[in-house]
Amino acid sequence: MLTVFFCMSFTISNLITVKIVDLGVFNLITPAAAIIYPLIYVLTNVITQAYGEDAAQRTLVLGILADVLFVCMTSLLLILPSPANYTGDSALAFVFMKTPRILVASYISYLIGNIVNAHLTVKLKNGCSNATLRNMLAIAIGELLDNIMFITLAFIFEVSFSEIIVMIFTHWILTLIWIVIAQPFIPRLLNWVSSDKVE
Repeated sequence: MLTVFFCMSFTISNLITVKIVDLGVFNLITPAAAIIYPLIYVLTNVITQAYGEDAAQRTLVLGILADVLFVCMTSLLLILPSPANYTGDSALAFVFMKTPRILVASYISYLIGNIVNAHLTVKLKNGCSNATLRNMLAIAIGELLDNIMFITLAFIFEVSFSEIIVMIFTHWILTLIWIVIAQPFIPRLLNWVSSDKVE
């Protein structure tokens, strides 16, 4: 079940990244994916702790395959003919013409960021007794690497370099806030997953 949530979160995140959100304070902007993307790191963390690093990497591959299917279908959608009275083609094109680029940026950042997160989770599990601290540290480092790569690749030549820097920083801070809020639920999710494994 965690794999389903993981794949859906990844695909939704890549779809809504097209929208840049103005937070209305200090000129901070971020891709709309900041709403859901941190869930991917939480799920990677839980899957790694419950099932191991190999299971987390298999889940990453499934997430990528789900997104490839999504991009293929949306690309096909754009080339299929519409009736003369249909007015939605330009709106669909605005969103879905960007999904292949976002997908490529996602592949690179997703693999590196999530593999670093999963690897750090395993290393810190063996070397750090404080579960909350090790979860936060692994997610923060993985997410920072992911943000730098993804936002740069997804938005280069579309927005200014200074806006890319602002988006990386803003997305990372929002992710850390999201993760702090999620932390109390991670042990409960792990317990639920572990009890489910026993049954």
